[in-house]
Amino acid sequence: MIEFPGVESETKQLEQFLEDSQSLPASDELTALQDEARQHVSRLSTAIGIAFAGEFSAGKSSLANMLAGADILPTGIRHLQLPLVILNYSDKPRTVAGWWGQEHKTFPGVALTDAAEINPDFISIGLDTPALQQVSLFDLPGTGVSGIAHDDTNTLDLLKFVDCAIWCTNGTSPWRESERQIWQQVPDNLKKSSLLAITHTDLPAVQEELPDILKRLEAEKGELFQEIIPIATPEAVSALADGPEPDFERWNESGGQFLAEQILTAASRRREADLENARRDLKEKFLPLLGEVLPVETVETAIEPVETAAENVEELSEGAEPENELLAIWKERLSDVCRQTEAGDLSDSTELLQSCQEIVEEFAERLIDAKLPATGADWVPEEFERATDLLLLLQFETGDGPVSDALNVMHQLGETLSWAGSHP
Repeated sequence: MIEFPGVESETKQLEQFLEDSQSLPASDELTALQDEARQHVSRLSTAIGIAFAGEFSAGKSSLANMLAGADILPTGIRHLQLPLVILNYSDKPRTVAGWWGQEHKTFPGVALTDAAEINPDFISIGLDTPALQQVSLFDLPGTGVSGIAHDDTNTLDLLKFVDCAIWCTNGTSPWRESERQIWQQVPDNLKKSSLLAITHTDLPAVQEELPDILKRLEAEKGELFQEIIPIATPEAVSALADGPEPDFERWNESGGQFLAEQILTAASRRREADLENARRDLKEKFLPLLGEVLPVETVETAIEPVETAAENVEELSEGAEPENELLAIWKERLSDVCRQTEAGDLSDSTELLQSCQEIVEEFAERLIDAKLPATGADWVPEEFERATDLLLLLQFETGDGPVSDALNVMHQLGETLSWAGSHP
């Protein structure tokens, strides 16, 4: 199962920077950094854009319907002359007809035909579909059809808005020269996260020729695509709708499973790249700025909360199983911090927060290979990873609040270890 990376911790840190930086003296540099932070927040909160492109009747819309889990886009002989259609998540179904630089018009529910009649530049359909919570699907107009207003240049322009692409090539006449010429103009960074889907492989004539088709396309692939995937879309759709439970064997044989995995892999890699960019700027730009201009409070204001934390540590032992070694080590490490604080070895609250962060980092590493006895404890290591990021952010805040928040985090993590380290 491909795990889509979470963005909650980084988004919270960015939003905290934007809030805290409001108290700093205004400057062009600060404004530029705040704009960068907002761009990161927007990027991390926006679904990954997956485009389906290809020549007319290549099966783009059928694939998009299949992956969205909804029969929304018209296909085959029902095909409307449509602009770009975007399928995204919405808790209530709605259709938006949009124009670049003009006011949009919204229709309740799914109203694709009504929206198309007013000739918008694009149509966005919001669906309450789990598959669309992490990705948005862009169904691009077909290329290579004489007389249709949406030409090949339009397709290339629209590809600038997406993160990954699936070029659909009809298995009855796969990867023609006209397709190659269009795709060679696509930016190299998009090619690195794109797939070539051979459609209509359910047809007997295509099945017969498929080994030779794959051999030729693999030889020509080069740097153009990450993977080449044959897909029998009708078989895949039928497998998913076959009775109360999907027919997973047919789903695999159709190519649906491999295609879905590759799309999620490409989307996950792009999200990881977004996260790395945000983490780098947090570490090198945003948090250092706060550290340079905001004074750090002394530990005198932190002694009382630390003593409270020590009491909380003792409470954690109540009801804990003797063999809960992780909890015993955790209590010992926290007690060391309390003793250091009382002895004055920690000179200010920043050092106290750093000590807490070191403990959480230590346990995050321990939990990577630890076998926790509690049923359903898979989320615990990720909880410690997120706490590490939060404790880093708290080091750049002032007053009693950061210390109090950090100690609450430590207490909650201790309770988590008490539960996760006990028998189910």
